[in-house]
Amino acid sequence: MKTIGIYHTKGGVGKSAVTVFLADFLASLYDKRVLVVDLDPQNNAAGGLVGGEMLENAFIDQRSLPRLMDPATYANPDKATVETFLLQRPEQKARGKTKFLAPVSVLAGSRADWDLWMDWLAALPMDSQANYFELLSDCLKPLQQDFDICLIDFPGSQSRTLAKIGMRAAGWWLLPDKPDWFSSGDLDVPVGVVHEAQKNSPHRIRPLGTLLNICPNRGSTSYRKARASLQRLSEDGGIPPLFSKSSEILHRPEALNALDKNSSDARTLVKRYGSTTSPFYTGLRNLTKEVLERLDEKHKAPSLSVLAKFRRNLADYWR
Repeated sequence: MKTIGIYHTKGGVGKSAVTVFLADFLASLYDKRVLVVDLDPQNNAAGGLVGGEMLENAFIDQRSLPRLMDPATYANPDKATVETFLLQRPEQKARGKTKFLAPVSVLAGSRADWDLWMDWLAALPMDSQANYFELLSDCLKPLQQDFDICLIDFPGSQSRTLAKIGMRAAGWWLLPDKPDWFSSGDLDVPVGVVHEAQKNSPHRIRPLGTLLNICPNRGSTSYRKARASLQRLSEDGGIPPLFSKSSEILHRPEALNALDKNSSDARTLVKRYGSTTSPFYTGLRNLTKEVLERLDEKHKAPSLSVLAKFRRNLADYWR
């Protein structure tokens, strides 16, 4: 199983949206067995895939990810235990060439359980918290042979400790970023967290790519300046390499419709994402294909020193 962390410390850059889009296309268009781990208490990705009712019923039954990650109850949980916490979107019966939404499995937690879990972790001495950085990784190990790809959706403003725990379970890092001054100016923070997650550990995270997301018109000044500066930064080794323009997610009504609260009831890719020839659909198809190709490539890890220089010169890049 190849595990991709979709991570940025800034909220509103589309982490959950990218998670849902990739999960749908990987499973339904490329026949991959997909697991989604939603570390965000808001459960936007999980809800978009399996629906709010399934989530609510699971949490009532105490099938909540923070409970599975409780070392007092489940220390190195076995496969049978982890499987009881999995939620799965029902399989749709395919007819002809229609691409029905394929099953996707989900691990998610209720907000109340996450609050209790984070309180427990915060109460530990700082020097002992690192002993629990492998909790999520331990939960995913029994599933290694059952899934092809795992996508981890991170919260936008949760503690760095939870981010490190998520990154210890990830093999690759996908960085979604809005093409504007505010999002680009904070890139040293997520890169720093990824570096910190690898300290004192043999675990290494490969940079998969930086995805321009929620893009305005490509002819706008904001887009052109942001892409030019991010391209320069990626070439210098400060962030993961940019995905191609054909894979970028434009800020279109179709994206909002695909994430509507009723979208989890859609049965086909076309019903959820529109015509197969629309720019939105073809962009997501290109992104999914590029993600699969990059999983077999090697890229140099981002450099903190390059990022420091980038921050100093950011104003010049935008002139």
